[in-house]
Amino acid sequence: MLNFMELIDHEVARNDGLTEKQMVKCTRNAAASIALACSESSYEQATLMLSRLAGLDTTTMTEFRVADCVGSEFIKKVPTDINHASVEEMTKKVSNNALDIRVKQMNNPDNKDETEQIIQKAVKDRPDGVFYKHYIGPIIKVMYVECDGTGVPGIRRELAGVAGKQPDGSAKTFEAKIGAVFVVEYTKDGKPLLTENGETYRDKKVFYMGTVRKVDDFGLMLYQYAIENGLKDMDAVVFLGDGAKWVWGIQDKYFPYALSGIDLYHSTERVNTLIDLLQFKGRSNSDKKQTFKDACVELLRSGKVQEMLDLIETIPAKRGNENKLDSAMGYFRSNMERMNYGVFTACGIFVGSGVIEAGCKVIVGK
Repeated sequence: MLNFMELIDHEVARNDGLTEKQMVKCTRNAAASIALACSESSYEQATLMLSRLAGLDTTTMTEFRVADCVGSEFIKKVPTDINHASVEEMTKKVSNNALDIRVKQMNNPDNKDETEQIIQKAVKDRPDGVFYKHYIGPIIKVMYVECDGTGVPGIRRELAGVAGKQPDGSAKTFEAKIGAVFVVEYTKDGKPLLTENGETYRDKKVFYMGTVRKVDDFGLMLYQYAIENGLKDMDAVVFLGDGAKWVWGIQDKYFPYALSGIDLYHSTERVNTLIDLLQFKGRSNSDKKQTFKDACVELLRSGKVQEMLDLIETIPAKRGNENKLDSAMGYFRSNMERMNYGVFTACGIFVGSGVIEAGCKVIVGK
């Protein structure tokens, strides 16, 4: 516990691989202010904030030493377990919500012709919804939960034992996990409220959190963060991820009631990688490849994943790429249910990952 004007021992890594202790003198209140400021912003911005609001004359190195040594005393503790009763309560509450019912109706084979028209209009123009300013009826609130992992440049001690891609197997970065939550409103019938441009309307506030802890800790933190930002008041939940197993492990454990999908950005990247394995013959093979790629992406955006795979099978793999192609195709076959992009787009459900990608850049940049 840090007492009034106590000296803080801080170990600093040296260039020769050893460490040395450096001392920082600080009061408990000042340490708390430094830790909280550094947890919300970069060290440079924290320095400016502390100077303007509290008159603290600090340096970025002082803040780093204080936050690194005693910051854990002042930041929020990670929950130790999931509230299973809360998950069961949410499961009952959101079952058969209007948005989920609408998705099921559009997936009904009996409505195939009508659904196809709605999907094509949504993909090319806008989803079937109601303009926000014109709607005065009751709304349903839908929380979107997104998460992703991204690399963070680290110092020597942070990278110890981390597997990487350098020649000696070491890494230049370690992984940070980022989560985001935001709310979108729909009509009582599950139709999206639209902006004047025909895009799905949402509250401009997006809340971000992140950690460099393990997946189990991150899952609990993301779940708690969603609760703090209104999860229990929601009528439905949508969970978006990039297809990694740890992402769906979090969804299955903490948000089992959510509509789930792999974001379109990552799926499109997979399509591009897959097509690079194919052999296009002829002088204009680059043009053929681009035309073929455009056709595949269009099928993907419409949710016609099986038709896309059937089309890909009409082109042979480059010599030696047969196994890689089969593995790449397998990714789409095993995740087909989470690539329901046509129906999701028609229902005004976000399928992109712009929100979480922006969060990774902003948070890691800071």
